[in-house]
Amino acid sequence: MNLELSAALGATFGLLAAACAYVISYAEYKRNWSFRGSAAKMALRSALVTFTFFFLAALALFAILQFTAVRGG
Repeated sequence: MNLELSAALGATFGLLAAACAYVISYAEYKRNWSFRGSAAKMALRSALVTFTFFFLAALALFAILQFTAVRGG
């Protein structure tokens, strides 16, 4: 596995997860919360955090696999 593949997988699954997080968060903010902020902005923030998590997790997995491959011989 190389870095480009890990980044592509992280971006792909990150975008899918971010889209799901946005839809779920937006629906919950619109339905259950009474606040002065924008539900769309808050849901977008949740989507950004989700994308960042998945992308960084893919890169971390690449680093772990590289480390174990080097140490394993």
